[in-house]
Amino acid sequence: MRRSEKQLTDDQTKELLKKGEVMYLSLADEGTPYGVAMNYGYKDGAVYLHCAYEGRKMDIIKKNPKAAFMVVSSSELIKKETSCGWTCAFTSVMGDGTIEIIEGDAEKRAGLDALMEHYGKMENTYADKMVERTCVLKLTIDSCTGKTSPAPVKGE
Repeated sequence: MRRSEKQLTDDQTKELLKKGEVMYLSLADEGTPYGVAMNYGYKDGAVYLHCAYEGRKMDIIKKNPKAAFMVVSSSELIKKETSCGWTCAFTSVMGDGTIEIIEGDAEKRAGLDALMEHYGKMENTYADKMVERTCVLKLTIDSCTGKTSPAPVKGE
């Protein structure tokens, strides 16, 4: 990272992943970028996502399971008198990894638990038919970096 003073520690990065609400997932469709916002669950160094078994996202993942992601926990546009003085205060994490499609019933339920627990629902039950028709994805993180750019002090 060019501005090392803005880099979050590993612990801060993990906390941001635990608290984020939306993950922006980026895939490569034969050289064409494809991005989608998704709910997620972060647990034990992996990200769990859920979706339908069909669609463009799944077509891409089956061809190329490599992915990039971003979670933004806060952002604020800072307006100034001069156009080039505008900036944005933010805290975010971005990284990359490999996606796998979870197959087994118990593993799918564990992935769904990670998702639900991420948003605060700790005790979960799932109808068998719902689990059967829901695709659960596991994104194993290869690398990630957190960054913060705080708002400037008034008068700057």
